[in-house]
Amino acid sequence: MNNRKLLVAAAAAFFSLGAAQAQETTETVLGAEGNRPHLFVTGSYSKPDSGRGTEDRGTGLQAGFGYPLSDTGRWWLEGRFDYSTLETGPGRGTDFYQSTLGADLQYAFGNREQLTPFVLAGIGYAYNDVVPDVEDGGAFEAEAGVGLVARIGSLRWLRGRGDARLVHDSFQDGYLDYRLHLGLEIALGPEKQTVKEVPVTVEKVVIREVPVPVVDSDGDGIADDHDHCPGTLAGAKVDGRGCVVESQTLTVLRDVSFDFDSARLQLNGQRLLDDAVKFLGSQSELKAEIVGYSDSVGAEAYNLKLSAARAAAALNYLVSKGIAAERLSSKGLGKANPVASNDTPEGREANRRVEFNIIAPPPPAAAGETPAAAQPVPVAP
Repeated sequence: MNNRKLLVAAAAAFFSLGAAQAQETTETVLGAEGNRPHLFVTGSYSKPDSGRGTEDRGTGLQAGFGYPLSDTGRWWLEGRFDYSTLETGPGRGTDFYQSTLGADLQYAFGNREQLTPFVLAGIGYAYNDVVPDVEDGGAFEAEAGVGLVARIGSLRWLRGRGDARLVHDSFQDGYLDYRLHLGLEIALGPEKQTVKEVPVTVEKVVIREVPVPVVDSDGDGIADDHDHCPGTLAGAKVDGRGCVVESQTLTVLRDVSFDFDSARLQLNGQRLLDDAVKFLGSQSELKAEIVGYSDSVGAEAYNLKLSAARAAAALNYLVSKGIAAERLSSKGLGKANPVASNDTPEGREANRRVEFNIIAPPPPAAAGETPAAAQPVPVAP
């Protein structure tokens, strides 16, 4: 009786230890599903059927091997060997002995590395060694039970386990025994890791080319960041660097205005000539001829004189702004070379103009060649 109390107390201590472990251990190891094969060894305590004629107790051992039937570690097949001694008491001679080979189908309700309950059902073949020996024999048995399994401390390979079973032994008239197991379970082989697919939100980055506005302050078709000659007058033909490379005539100064019947520049004329100052200042190798024109109204001699005076006024303004006088010349051509009809007010306004004849230096002569003679620069009449 004392042995029975001791075994029951040990079982209670084991299950309370497992519960305490479950309360203290809160960490979860991802991927470790506790589904490795295992060996197990347990001690057993039996309460035999009263019809066996033995004492109300028995002890024994159980050993076996468990193998997972699913990747989740829930279904298991365990093969086992049981050996039990059934006490016959003093004066009864030899005790009864029972050896069993069996297999159990087990379902665990969680990860075997944590505190996990399970249920089982199994069958086996038991050999009963009884007194008298002539009654020895084997018989089939069936078992059903419930149990607990849990990892011991931080050891991932060592677990404690225990179960309670109802065993039906078909030996002789058939017996119904109760059996309690308590012991260890040892995990075998490397851990089986479960790869869990975690959805990842991928932000699609769309790279769009945003056109950067091209800044061409002087309107010569060359962007400012590539223009080596800024301030080119509108309409001037330039090279890839934005610089004038050939002689040409610009009529962009037709809006340079003067007081009526006078050669004095008005303010808007001065502003237009300020653009010419920037242009000539950026390309110091250029020279310019300023040509004044008039419409057909009035005497021809008067118009020649007035147009020459207006061209000279434009030249003097450029010189006053720092352009070297030797780079400039002027003349008046009166009503010559009209660009529009003098029969309408609009046409006459277009003909009253000041033109810029830009004289670019000749390109450098190739090796062995004689430079061409410079062309004469028109001068004022």
